[in-house]
Amino acid sequence: MISTLSIIIPVLNEAKVIVRTLSSLQSLRAAGHEIIVVDGGSNDGTPLLSEPLANRVISSPRGRAHQMNAGAEITSGGILLFLHADTLLPENADRLIFSGMAR
Repeated sequence: MISTLSIIIPVLNEAKVIVRTLSSLQSLRAAGHEIIVVDGGSNDGTPLLSEPLANRVISSPRGRAHQMNAGAEITSGGILLFLHADTLLPENADRLIFSGMAR
C-alpha cells in the first residue's frame, strides 16, 4: 500500500499566501510526506519564504503545466497531490486520500 504523499505546489508571486499554506501542511511534512514548491519566476520573494517550510524549492519555466511536470519529476512519494498556493487542506488530508485510494 502507498503510504507517502508528494505535495507539489506551482507558484508565481505568491508571497501573500504561501507561508499560510505551507504552515498548514507542516503536520503532513512531519508525518513523512514531502512538500515541493516549484517557482515559475517570482519576483516577490516567494521562493525564500517557502524554503524553511518545504522539503524542496525548485525553479522551472513559467506555466502551470511546466511547473507541475518539474515537480513531478523529482518526487519520492507514492501519490502526487497538486495544490494551488492558496489551498488549505484538512488536518487529516493524508488519511482521507489514502482511504479514498484504497476504495
